[in-house]
Amino acid sequence: MRRDRRAQPLVLSISPPSCDLACLLIALVLATALSSLLASPAAAWVGSPITDIASRQPVRYPSYITEYDGLLYFRGSINTSTPSTSLWRSDGTQAEEIPGTAGQNPSYLAACNGRLYYCNDTGPGSLWQYDTAGGAVQAPGSTSNAALPHEMTAYNGNLYFRASHFGAPSNIGIELWKFDGTRQTPIDMFPDSGNSYPQHFIQYNGLLHFNACGTPLQGTELWRTDGVGAPTEAARIYPDNGSSPENFAVYQNKLFFSAYDGVHGRELWSYDGSVPDLAADIVSGGQYSSSNPSSLAVYKDKLYFCATDEVHGYELWSFDGTTAEMVAEINPTPDPGNDDTFLMDSSPADLTVFNGLLYFSANDGVHGRELWAFNGTDAWLVADINPDQYGSEVSELTVYNGLLYFAADNGYVPGLTNLEPMVFAIPEPATLTLLALGFALGSCRGHASRRKLVGARGGFSSGATQRHGV
Repeated sequence: MRRDRRAQPLVLSISPPSCDLACLLIALVLATALSSLLASPAAAWVGSPITDIASRQPVRYPSYITEYDGLLYFRGSINTSTPSTSLWRSDGTQAEEIPGTAGQNPSYLAACNGRLYYCNDTGPGSLWQYDTAGGAVQAPGSTSNAALPHEMTAYNGNLYFRASHFGAPSNIGIELWKFDGTRQTPIDMFPDSGNSYPQHFIQYNGLLHFNACGTPLQGTELWRTDGVGAPTEAARIYPDNGSSPENFAVYQNKLFFSAYDGVHGRELWSYDGSVPDLAADIVSGGQYSSSNPSSLAVYKDKLYFCATDEVHGYELWSFDGTTAEMVAEINPTPDPGNDDTFLMDSSPADLTVFNGLLYFSANDGVHGRELWAFNGTDAWLVADINPDQYGSEVSELTVYNGLLYFAADNGYVPGLTNLEPMVFAIPEPATLTLLALGFALGSCRGHASRRKLVGARGGFSSGATQRHGV
């Protein structure tokens, strides 16, 4: 049985090297002479994590990284012995804890109408809000008892989320909720005390679409709402069972996702606002053969995602509106023949477009899960942050203020150390120069390059970016 090994993020920074366009052109001309030098093993990547402005300690366990009011907000902690988390904010270099949020373990951050909302996971869990004027406080309408608000999203001036309410006076279960800034109102999609479990919210064609079970005995299907009337079922792909649509992305004016129809396995589907359609049956052979597309992202007029054809492991695929194909076999490990097929998987995740490239985390079977990039032709290892077979478990890729931020742990050793991710970033100039130099030395078309690109030592500073030699 195949498994997807996902990573937890750590935030680092790379300072840009001192190489202008002329220097770059010279490097391209001298590519042959330099190839033997750069083909040798690269030094370990050096980056500076975001630190607490007070203690100068790295802020660890970052998650739910979200931009709000010109800053990055996320859940984190500087306490490694008891990693209860709080709400933090950062300018990309240093961070500070938001007063009154210690131990709240905030989750599902979302900005709406000038405020940042999150779930305070202490006690039964409740909706909280933050702005610089009022600080972190419980959101109005808490008497409605919306417990554990999850998957928050802003739509048409309101905040939508999934929350639960059991017991008197209204036992509605786990349902869709709406917050208008004053009232928290349940939208009971499933009759009586049933649960509709709404999740995976995305806006498409001016409507909010999501996965939910709103009809008894039908399972989860694609639903939508205009924010005014009751939500309606948009498509029923697998009657009497549920297709469980997920991994949504908008591409070519259609909504794409993975789903299961009971005839084919879990494959790539599309929806044009009226009719669902099987976009690509990557693994044919019936309902028990699935490619399991995930992490969908649009890049250079194609839809990219992680999938398997059951010959290779989970690798990077693309779809151009007609044909799906594997574009990079990052982990070439052969099938071990003992059902440990997960060893073949690179499992690209967190696909994020930045500076003209597609970045993601992946595991090539040698370096563990690290940061990778793809230019439409070639895939390569950008940084070996934790230089051993365990990897740094890169995740939470986020573009902010011209930089790519992510979470990683540069010293993780399973069984010896705990996974303690921190926040790092790659500045645009360093990325451009290093990747161009890598191309000059050549890479293997359609296959992951083994050459490691190493960032210069340094961190962020206000004003002009300090430059370092390569």
